[in-house]
Amino acid sequence: MSLLSKYLKGWRFRANHPSLEEGAEIDVFVAETNGTSGRAFIGDTELVVDGAGPDAVEKQVRVRVTDFDETTASGRGELLEIVGESSYSG
Repeated sequence: MSLLSKYLKGWRFRANHPSLEEGAEIDVFVAETNGTSGRAFIGDTELVVDGAGPDAVEKQVRVRVTDFDETTASGRGELLEIVGESSYSG
Protein backbone atom coordinates (compact mmCIF):
# COMPACT_ATOMS: atom_id res chain seq x y z
CA MET A 1 0.00 0.00 0.00
CA SER A 2 1.45 3.33 -1.05
CA LEU A 3 1.76 6.29 1.28
CA LEU A 4 -1.00 8.07 -0.69
CA SER A 5 -3.31 5.05 -0.38
CA LYS A 6 -2.71 4.94 3.37
CA TYR A 7 -3.38 8.66 3.63
CA LEU A 8 -6.64 8.47 1.65
CA LYS A 9 -7.91 5.23 3.25
CA GLY A 10 -11.48 5.71 4.45
CA TRP A 11 -11.95 9.05 2.69
CA ARG A 12 -15.02 9.56 0.56
CA PHE A 13 -16.77 12.49 -1.03
CA ARG A 14 -20.02 13.77 0.39
CA ALA A 15 -22.93 13.98 -1.99
CA ASN A 16 -25.05 17.11 -2.16
CA HIS A 17 -28.05 14.78 -2.67
CA PRO A 18 -27.65 12.27 0.17
CA SER A 19 -29.82 9.16 0.08
CA LEU A 20 -31.90 8.67 3.21
CA GLU A 21 -33.36 5.33 4.22
CA GLU A 22 -36.85 5.06 5.68
CA GLY A 23 -36.62 4.30 9.39
CA ALA A 24 -33.16 5.88 9.73
CA GLU A 25 -32.67 8.34 12.59
CA ILE A 26 -30.64 11.42 11.70
CA ASP A 27 -29.77 14.75 13.31
CA VAL A 28 -30.59 17.88 11.28
CA PHE A 29 -31.11 21.59 11.83
CA VAL A 30 -34.65 22.91 11.29
CA ALA A 31 -34.50 25.98 9.04
CA GLU A 32 -38.14 27.09 9.20
CA THR A 33 -41.63 26.03 10.25
CA ASN A 34 -45.23 26.61 9.27
CA GLY A 35 -46.31 26.03 12.88
CA THR A 36 -46.79 22.26 12.74
CA SER A 37 -43.97 21.00 10.53
CA GLY A 38 -40.51 22.26 9.75
CA ARG A 39 -38.08 22.09 6.87
CA ALA A 40 -34.50 20.90 7.07
CA PHE A 41 -31.92 20.87 4.30
CA ILE A 42 -29.05 18.41 3.94
CA GLY A 43 -27.08 19.70 0.99
CA ASP A 44 -29.69 20.05 -1.76
CA THR A 45 -31.99 17.51 -0.09
CA GLU A 46 -35.14 18.82 1.59
CA LEU A 47 -36.74 17.02 4.51
CA VAL A 48 -40.13 18.07 5.91
CA VAL A 49 -40.10 17.39 9.65
CA ASP A 50 -43.57 16.65 11.03
CA GLY A 51 -44.03 17.92 14.57
CA ALA A 52 -41.29 20.57 14.33
CA GLY A 53 -42.98 23.74 15.55
CA PRO A 54 -41.56 27.19 16.28
CA ASP A 55 -39.57 25.90 19.27
CA ALA A 56 -37.49 23.71 16.91
CA VAL A 57 -36.41 26.42 14.45
CA GLU A 58 -32.61 26.88 14.31
CA LYS A 59 -32.13 23.91 16.63
CA GLN A 60 -30.59 20.52 16.03
CA VAL A 61 -33.25 17.81 16.15
CA ARG A 62 -33.32 14.03 15.84
CA VAL A 63 -35.68 12.85 13.11
CA ARG A 64 -36.89 9.42 11.99
CA VAL A 65 -37.16 9.33 8.19
CA THR A 66 -40.65 8.17 7.18
CA ASP A 67 -40.53 8.72 3.41
CA PHE A 68 -37.81 9.56 0.90
CA ASP A 69 -37.73 9.98 -2.89
CA GLU A 70 -34.23 9.87 -4.37
CA THR A 71 -35.34 11.29 -7.73
CA THR A 72 -36.57 14.54 -6.17
CA ALA A 73 -34.10 14.47 -3.24
CA SER A 74 -36.94 15.15 -0.82
CA GLY A 75 -38.69 13.36 1.97
CA ARG A 76 -40.52 13.47 5.28
CA GLY A 77 -39.58 12.60 8.81
CA GLU A 78 -41.03 12.76 12.29
CA LEU A 79 -39.50 14.80 15.09
CA LEU A 80 -38.17 12.59 17.88
CA GLU A 81 -36.43 15.17 20.07
CA ILE A 82 -34.52 18.44 20.16
CA VAL A 83 -30.90 17.52 20.76
CA GLY A 84 -29.04 20.82 20.59
CA GLU A 85 -28.85 24.51 19.97
CA SER A 86 -27.60 26.19 16.85
CA SER A 87 -23.94 27.10 16.89
CA TYR A 88 -24.84 30.68 15.90
CA SER A 89 -27.74 31.36 18.27
CA GLY A 90 -27.17 34.07 20.79
